[in-house]
Amino acid sequence: MGLFMKHGAIKYLAILAAAGVLSGCGFQLRGQAQLPFAAAYVDAPAGSVLGEGLRQSLTSLKKLAAKSEDAPVRIKISPETRGKNILSLSGGGKVREYRLEYQVNLSAFDATGTELIAAAPIHLTREFSYNDDQVLAKESEEAALNRGMEQDALRQALRRLSFIKH
Repeated sequence: MGLFMKHGAIKYLAILAAAGVLSGCGFQLRGQAQLPFAAAYVDAPAGSVLGEGLRQSLTSLKKLAAKSEDAPVRIKISPETRGKNILSLSGGGKVREYRLEYQVNLSAFDATGTELIAAAPIHLTREFSYNDDQVLAKESEEAALNRGMEQDALRQALRRLSFIKH
């Protein structure tokens, strides 16, 4: 029993030490982005997944402006482009791998039109294997990868917006 207590105490001390190291190096769990502006207007094409995601995020932070005239920051999003390219073929000429691509440009301006964030692309790619015998599963995987890229693009956009200085 003494040996068990000793190992339990060692595990406890190891966990305590790890927590101390992580907190000392500045590690923190992901939270909502801290945006340095009072409100923003999102100018995005109809059907833009990133535009809708930014609007939802800004709404939850109570920072979405209904009109561009009411916003000290105006976020401009270009039309999103998606691609699906063959990455490799089998010896029989069947597709073995695909590469999915997602790209969108993001820029931001203040109320006077001064550029706060220069237009810069958010470009993401994902690769996945393909098998004709698993068509439904692979379609589901492709949809999940596309949703994941959209979420990554939203996180990148919010991170960029958190560094605005005006």
